Amino acid sequence: MTWLNFVTLNGVAPIKDLHLVSDAGAGEGLMQYHPTRDTELIVCGRANNALSGAYLPSPVLENGSVTPAILVHGVLRALQKRGFKIRLHCYQLGLDNLPDFSGCKLDDVVIHQCEVGKEKALIEAQLIPELKRQASSSEKHLIAESGIGGTTFATVWLKRWLGKEIMFSGSTRDPDKLSRKEQVIKQLLMMSDALQTDVGHFSQDLHLSDPIQRATCALLTAELKELILAGGTMMFAPAIAMDSEIRIENLKIATTRWIFDSPDAAYAASKLPQQCSVLTPNVNFNHSRFSALNKYEQGYVVEGCGLGASLVFAEEQGMSGKEIIDCLDDAVSPWLE
Repeated sequence: MTWLNFVTLNGVAPIKDLHLVSDAGAGEGLMQYHPTRDTELIVCGRANNALSGAYLPSPVLENGSVTPAILVHGVLRALQKRGFKIRLHCYQLGLDNLPDFSGCKLDDVVIHQCEVGKEKALIEAQLIPELKRQASSSEKHLIAESGIGGTTFATVWLKRWLGKEIMFSGSTRDPDKLSRKEQVIKQLLMMSDALQTDVGHFSQDLHLSDPIQRATCALLTAELKELILAGGTMMFAPAIAMDSEIRIENLKIATTRWIFDSPDAAYAASKLPQQCSVLTPNVNFNHSRFSALNKYEQGYVVEGCGLGASLVFAEEQGMSGKEIIDCLDDAVSPWLE
């Protein structure tokens, strides 16, 4: 019996009025609950944390698609049927609320929590030793991120390190939100204008980095033979910024192929460190019977919650495109039929 350890780094970027920048989350005053609720969806197949006193378990989004968290749930359940045992490690980075894993469908769950700015200490004390234990026990891992506002800070870092005008829309296509996001990025670039492009200056400044970036930077300095990060631009930025400081022998970043519909993302990927490889899945969501999944192929949802890496892992285990689509359809059918 082989264990797959699915790690999710949960955090919210320090952006004022974040609900006016991002389409993810549940609106003003509720954005910090989004990563927690997505983790509940991964573990339980439904969200358990209430929003403003209302129980809203559904993964269906306003744009007619579904959150990638429910699709990760479907993949993990399919892997269980193939003989894997699944352990989820939840890292609540600067989030006050804890996930409610009532109705847990996975084999084990572990929760860690830290205050804002304490991410490096938590990663060094808990996650790095755990990854070394997993490697010695021949267990598998995927390290995903579930964040809000992270592409804003990823864009700032990549603009500084690559010296190129690039932009990532993240979770929104709304022109007003994109305009506001551009203004936030300009402000952050002005704040950091006098700083050298030294990752330490950025990762130690709580206004120029977000919790997931800081946690990822801490991971990249670990002496590990292999590290598999599940995410796109949110993982590209720390890897590019850290470059010469990375101690990982074999760094893999697994993400969705939809990210590469963006020329800026493709350019950033081409600038990743030499020991870093990028993996993407082949499965096509147009083969789903649900329009909510077809929308992924139309660019309504690009990445999130480690979906791309989960799909890559499933394909590596020999799951066919049809098998994967069937398990995704099974996961969303209670909400869409």
